[in-house]
Amino acid sequence: MKAASVSYVVAHLVALAQAAPTDIPNGLVGEDVNRGPESQAFSVNQIHNEGFRPLDAPAALIRAHFKYSDTLPRQLRNAIEMNPDLRSRFSSLLLAADGQGQNGTVAAYPTPWFDTQYVVPVSIGTPPQITYLNLDTGSADFWTFTTDTYQPQVQGQILYDPEASNTSRPQTGERWSIRYGDGAYAAGIVYHDRVQLGRTFVDQQAVQSAIQVSYAISSDSFSSGIMGMARSDGNTVRPTPQKTYIDNVKDSLEEPVFTANLLKGMPGNYDFGYIDESLYNGNIEYANVTDMPSYWHINVSGFQVGSNGTYQDDTFGAIVDTGTTLLLVPEEVVSGYYSQVPGARYNRNYGMITYPCEARLPDFVFGIGDYRGVVPGYYINYGGAEESRCFGGIQSSEGIPFAVLGDVLLKAQFVVFDAGRNRVGFANKDPVPEN
Repeated sequence: MKAASVSYVVAHLVALAQAAPTDIPNGLVGEDVNRGPESQAFSVNQIHNEGFRPLDAPAALIRAHFKYSDTLPRQLRNAIEMNPDLRSRFSSLLLAADGQGQNGTVAAYPTPWFDTQYVVPVSIGTPPQITYLNLDTGSADFWTFTTDTYQPQVQGQILYDPEASNTSRPQTGERWSIRYGDGAYAAGIVYHDRVQLGRTFVDQQAVQSAIQVSYAISSDSFSSGIMGMARSDGNTVRPTPQKTYIDNVKDSLEEPVFTANLLKGMPGNYDFGYIDESLYNGNIEYANVTDMPSYWHINVSGFQVGSNGTYQDDTFGAIVDTGTTLLLVPEEVVSGYYSQVPGARYNRNYGMITYPCEARLPDFVFGIGDYRGVVPGYYINYGGAEESRCFGGIQSSEGIPFAVLGDVLLKAQFVVFDAGRNRVGFANKDPVPEN
C-alpha cells in the first residue's frame, strides 16, 4: 500500500474530480502538492459550508448530552419543560428518554454532528468516487449515503455507488445501526472497498452503506456521512466490528499519527503521517489514552481561570472530540470559571450558564502534567442568548461519564492523535485575532 506522498490542499483535486459523480460543495476542487518521494504524509484542508447556521447553545448542549448518554440531567429536562421553544423542539425526546414513543417519528431538525460546518474530501471505489464527510474523532463508524439509501431520505447528498466500483465487495451478514439518544438514527449494510485520502489508501476499508437514515440526519445535505476516527473498538458493525481508516492506514504512514489544526471562524486542516512544527508554539505534551473503550479518552490534571489565576489540581477524565462543539467539564470546573465572570448566572430557561455580553471572559487554562493549554476568553463566547446576555462555550458535563474537549477548546490547540503510541498531544498555537 505504497504511494507517492503529498501535502493535500483543498484547492483543485484535479485527478479525482474527473471521476466525481456530483458537484463539489462550494464549487471547490483540490490539488496534490508533493512533500517528497514515497513519503506517506499529507494534509487535508477542511471545506467550509457557506450555508452553515450554527445551532443555538441550548440545542448544542442537549444534543451533546444525547450523543453520549440516553438520559438528560434534571436541569436540562426542566429547561425543555419551561422554555416554549425548547419544548416545541425537544419534548418528544423526553418521552424517548423515559422509554416512551421510541418507534415514533423523530423531531425534524439536524443534530450538531450532522449540521455540518466543515467536511473533508474522501474518494471511495475504483474508479474513485468523491464524497464529502465529517471527520469525527468521537465516533468509530465510516458510513455514507449510497445508492442503497432509501430514496425519499436522500436530500441532495452525494451517493457512493458500490455497483459502479470494480473493487467493491459486499460483506454478507454484516449489519450496523447507530441510534443517538435524541432519536436520530442510521442503519444499513457493509461493503469493503478502496478508500483514498490524499494519496494514501486502504484497499479493504469497511464502508458502511446507509439504507435507512432519520430526517434529523438527511436534512443536512452538505455532509454525506461520517468518517469516524475514534478507536476501532467503538465500531457498531455486527457481528464483526470493523477497523477505522486510521487504524488501517497507520502502519503505512511516515508516523502513525494525525493532527488537528482547527481554527476559530475559518476552515482548519488535518495532517496525516507527520507533525508540522510550524503550526504550534513550544513543545507538545502528551497524555496517554486510558483503558476506556471506544474514545480518545485521557486524564486532564487540572485547570486555571485567567492568566494570573491559581492553578487547581483537579484531575478528571475527558474525551477529545472534533464532533462536539462545546467544552463540557465537571460542575466544579464550570463553577470555578464563571465565578470570575461578573454577572454570570445559571439560566433555568435554557439549562445553561449565561453572562452579560459586555463582560470580557477570562482565558481558560487546562493542564496535562506540567503543560498548560490556553483557551482565549473570546473563544468561549458562544453567541447571544437574549437581550444583552450571551451563552458561554463552557458548560457542565453532568450526566455524561466524562468531560468532552470539544471545538471550543480544540480550536485553540494543536492536537496530535498518536495511533501508534495510543496517546493524544497538545500544544499552544497563535490564536485567531479577536474581531
